[in-house]
Amino acid sequence: MRKLEIYYIDWTKKISLEIVKLAKELRYAISREDLTNLTKSLRKLPKDHKTKLIIMGYSKIERWIDWQAEKHGVPYVKVDPNGTSSECPICDYKGLEEVGYRRLRCPRCGFEADRDIIGKLNVRKKGLRKLGIYPRGGALTTPDCPSDDRCSPE
Repeated sequence: MRKLEIYYIDWTKKISLEIVKLAKELRYAISREDLTNLTKSLRKLPKDHKTKLIIMGYSKIERWIDWQAEKHGVPYVKVDPNGTSSECPICDYKGLEEVGYRRLRCPRCGFEADRDIIGKLNVRKKGLRKLGIYPRGGALTTPDCPSDDRCSPE
């Protein structure tokens, strides 16, 4: 194995452990996109060094985060990546408008942010829903407590 690969694997192990430790300390769950189809489609590309690093990066960090989460008892969910950066995280409108380099705006509610921020918010929202926690108006609610702010998930 080359030095760069060894360094990268070591970094992947360390960063995944830090992510999981922080989630456990804050009593958070981990939500991430299921990038299985992305790595499969990248494998079909010509076999150059850049492609191999991309594939290795996504698949290794996914596996290590999942393994560390299981090992440390931190809940984690994988969500479908479809629509995560093209759907409004506030009102669920599909059809955000480009208003600048990597900036999107919702024509319905006016929410505007970088496409990566929008993607992160949507991954969070999808993960919470998979865990049975439903964000409404900025507050988190559960099916047992649909709209009362006094109820908060532990």
